[in-house]
Amino acid sequence: MLIEPNTKAQPKKSKRIIELDAIRAISCLNLLLFHFTYVYQNKYGFESPLGFAFPYGKYGVQLFFMLSGMVNAMTLLSKRKAGDFLAARFIRIFPSYWLVIALNLLLFATLPMFNHTITLSETVSNLTTMPMLLGHTNMEPVTWTLQIEMLFYFFLMTLFALGFLDKPIRTMIVAATFCLISGSFINWFNASYPGSAWHGHLYVFEQLFFIRNMPLFAMGILLNELRLKRGNPIGLWGGIVFCATVFHLIDLRGHNPAATALMFGLLTASAYGRVPILRWKPFLYLSFISYALYLFHNNLGSALIRQLEIFNWPPLLSVIVATLVSILIAHALTFWLEQPLTKWLRVRYANLKTWYANQQSAAIQNTNSARLTKNTSSRKA
Repeated sequence: MLIEPNTKAQPKKSKRIIELDAIRAISCLNLLLFHFTYVYQNKYGFESPLGFAFPYGKYGVQLFFMLSGMVNAMTLLSKRKAGDFLAARFIRIFPSYWLVIALNLLLFATLPMFNHTITLSETVSNLTTMPMLLGHTNMEPVTWTLQIEMLFYFFLMTLFALGFLDKPIRTMIVAATFCLISGSFINWFNASYPGSAWHGHLYVFEQLFFIRNMPLFAMGILLNELRLKRGNPIGLWGGIVFCATVFHLIDLRGHNPAATALMFGLLTASAYGRVPILRWKPFLYLSFISYALYLFHNNLGSALIRQLEIFNWPPLLSVIVATLVSILIAHALTFWLEQPLTKWLRVRYANLKTWYANQQSAAIQNTNSARLTKNTSSRKA
């Protein structure tokens, strides 16, 4: 049995760790290279051989989920208010996300290379960030990770509201055990009953609880506890190893355990500020525009590569140009749209909170005044 000290005391706000920002940039560049080489070749095909491919995009996602578990636990525990945490996530995610959905509608309507028929139900489901739960595919393929991120936010807030984050080792081991049992059963059932009508229900269950990826978030949460010295180090490392083991036992995408160890080692070293090369300014710049770059590079970049190839540009040059154009677009969207809009929405949210607090205060004062008046009248009578 793992024994944990009581950790109910509020942690101090932590300073920003810039190496973790660079990890986000590395994850994004990994996906960009994956989509513009390996995915493009298999989905659309280059007019002439590119000469290489980068099939390791799944590791960028894996690294990002571990990072997300750590950073979002850190953020929630510092805010200590689930409502503020959720509002910050919505303000950060949805404006740019809805814009990329609008862009993809335009691409599908004008470019035959996508061969995508638009339907109202698919569009509406994509606007929620959770189309897979609603029986549709992602218009922008990279955004399948946003569904998992959103579900993780609700999961994390639930743990926080119930006080389960006060016992993180026990909580993460229980969560990983749930994933192990559920994932193993789904794997067995799908293999044993390939034609069963229950496959759809099990798929929704698997997506709703993000069973295949929850252990990665749990590893990040435990790493944050380790960094803050908020638990038994042996217990925390034991929980991390257990979660990593569960991830690989139910994994369906062939992740290499050695790669998991290396990436978690990089994340751990970065969390302790031990990777000075990640403070390199280009990494920090790419991290700053990484959300827009992640959202807008795939379909838009693929369309650009196809158009350049039509004009007989070499595949490698087309990929380089698409990469540079994607970075320029991400820069423009980040500085001219995302940042100003986010700032405006945060001010509106702060004003709304102030107004609501004033309304509650006024209501309490009116109630107290009414009680005082009633008591005074009773004494006079």
